[in-house]
Amino acid sequence: MNWNDTNKGNYSDANLRTFGEMTGLLLKQYDQCMDTNKYLPKVESDRQEAINAGVNSTPTFFLNGENITGPDDYGYYRVKIEEALAKVGG
Repeated sequence: MNWNDTNKGNYSDANLRTFGEMTGLLLKQYDQCMDTNKYLPKVESDRQEAINAGVNSTPTFFLNGENITGPDDYGYYRVKIEEALAKVGG
């Protein structure tokens, strides 16, 4: 599968197979899965669900159902978490 050239470069099919091999992945099962697109409907469903939820990049964070993705700054997320805890008396 290829969405906007995402399967090129570091994340090409060949490189993903190599990464899997390096981690001890059972290559026979991996190859069978990739050759048959066994999980493609689930992946497409999850992808559409993410798009519908407003996810457009990774990582994306949700807190109590609210997309709180923002700057890569610990302080930003700490404030958001503390605000959420204050709402529930935590």
